[in-house]
Amino acid sequence: MRRARLGWALLAAVLCVGGTRLPATAAAAARVDRTNADEYRALLPEPVYERVKAGQYVLPLVAVDPERFRANYSERFWTASRANAGKFGIDPATGGLTDVATGQIPQRFFGLPFPDVAAADPLAGVKIIHNYRARRMQMDGDFHTFDLSDVTVTGEVLRAVKIILSQRYYVGTTAPPPAVLPDNTESRQLAAALSPKDLEGVGVLTWRFNDWTTWDQVWAFLPTIRRTRRVRSSTRGDRIPGFEVQGDDADCYDNKTTYFTWKLTGEAEVIGPIGSENPYAQELRDEAPGRRVMDFPYNNAVYETPGAQGAGWFPLKNAYVRRPVWIVEGVPKDPYYEAGKIVLYVDRDLFHGYYKLSFNKAGELYRTNLCGQAWGRSKDGSFAAPTALLMLGINEKENRGTPAGRFTRETFESNFAAGWFTSQHLSDMSADAATPSSRK
Repeated sequence: MRRARLGWALLAAVLCVGGTRLPATAAAAARVDRTNADEYRALLPEPVYERVKAGQYVLPLVAVDPERFRANYSERFWTASRANAGKFGIDPATGGLTDVATGQIPQRFFGLPFPDVAAADPLAGVKIIHNYRARRMQMDGDFHTFDLSDVTVTGEVLRAVKIILSQRYYVGTTAPPPAVLPDNTESRQLAAALSPKDLEGVGVLTWRFNDWTTWDQVWAFLPTIRRTRRVRSSTRGDRIPGFEVQGDDADCYDNKTTYFTWKLTGEAEVIGPIGSENPYAQELRDEAPGRRVMDFPYNNAVYETPGAQGAGWFPLKNAYVRRPVWIVEGVPKDPYYEAGKIVLYVDRDLFHGYYKLSFNKAGELYRTNLCGQAWGRSKDGSFAAPTALLMLGINEKENRGTPAGRFTRETFESNFAAGWFTSQHLSDMSADAATPSSRK
């Protein structure tokens, strides 16, 4: 079971941001560190502030132009979002998305389902999370490889594994939706370990259904018996053994909206991470019909950088921006989910996440996630999408961290082979234990 769960990784223009001027020290130092941490305390989650104050984190501040930042998504996406006003509602029993005209779950949509969220709305929390999920679906699909490393505060690497991750959305996409959703799935995800040798071939397949109540169907390939077996869907909420991340940490929260009860608990401004040093979309290169690619420089962490100071797990090449956020609390409906509560810091305009705080069932903070996006945009501007380029998990009690993501090549893909996201392909791919091609 340890092997199966390990597969879950396969799991401001000028200085004005969001209408609020940065402190004068930001103009001079352009960073938050131990010398000025108190000045920024109200703009940081408490565990992040404490590590900045201790000299373990340094946050390079970058001012962003709000309009250029919005252009990280296509004009088509924003136009569709505006047109969605009043079209969608919330199922009171489950928190699921409804088509107001029919009362049923929508089979297709594009853009933010709730372009205007009011803080006073008692359903604001769940609406924000539906927007959170919808802005990710515009990628259509993607695949990339990345590393997981478990690192101590002093920089000792305890273990490492390389992962390939592929996923495909069928709802909320820029590509034309299928006439009928395959097996009524909203999305599918396939991931596998590539190294080290003792984990090579471990793979996980997830089908997420486009309804309000069906739990994900999850299969894992177990090399010890050379068979694919169904496993519990709540495993996504368990930390990968030996690491400080879980399947749900990709994109800060990468699970079904209806699995949690959501509540908006506040509005604030926060200094949060971007997945690279560039807060704006990169131009994508077309490689084949339906395939777009972008490359990134490697985001090295303290433990990989001779002479670097700070917590060993801390990546050094992330820009930090000051942005208005929603603070949303989620309580899992599944009693087997590891966390008793999570708190997300969600950008109030682009609806991506900056931080996730996880609390155990006794209400104690035990884990912090820093989440960073990168964005790609086609040359003609017709396609733009986010990708989760940073997935950093910190065990605040045991003082260890797992810097994940940090891949150097992202491929947005909408033309996966018909049998790619199937249990048979999971078995074949895991048996081969080789890097797959999305066009096999």
